[in-house]
Amino acid sequence: MAYENLLKSVDESAQEREKVLLENARVTVESVRKKAREQAELIRQSQISEAEKATVVEKNKLMYLVKAENKAHLIKIREQLFESAFNDASLRLSHMRTDPEYPEIFKKFLMDAAEALSVDTFCIQVDKRDEELCRKTLDSVNLRADVVPDLTSAGGLVASMPDKSIIISNTVESRLERAKERKKLEIYSILSGD
Repeated sequence: MAYENLLKSVDESAQEREKVLLENARVTVESVRKKAREQAELIRQSQISEAEKATVVEKNKLMYLVKAENKAHLIKIREQLFESAFNDASLRLSHMRTDPEYPEIFKKFLMDAAEALSVDTFCIQVDKRDEELCRKTLDSVNLRADVVPDLTSAGGLVASMPDKSIIISNTVESRLERAKERKKLEIYSILSGD
């Protein structure tokens, strides 16, 4: 009987030990599972955060590219409008000779050039169509100049020193070009709404 009690005691002790081991194993497994879930959640959150950052970077990159593209497109449109406006002006000015005020305009061009040159005698190049007007205007303001009708322009003249050391272009085209350069910033500002 003592032998049976001993076996029974050993068996109960083994069963108790097995329960303790199983409980420890269950707690350990649960702890490992919990840590694995926490690590998985941290990894998931890290990946989500990285994906969000990458998305923001890509969105910002695309927004920058779209803005740059839009800006380039707007600049192109402004330039087209600017060129169109000056082309229209050039077209209108090409008929300046038919304007009744053209003789006065020509006189102003001549006087501006003569004043800039500040000499008694100078050379004037004009379009053949303005040769007679030029000679009459010179007589009316008591100026002397060699008139050479070898210019092709919408109007105006090119005045120079006899030795060509100073040349003043006072044609409709040259004045329009100078106005274009001076007014470019102002016109672009208007076109952009500033």
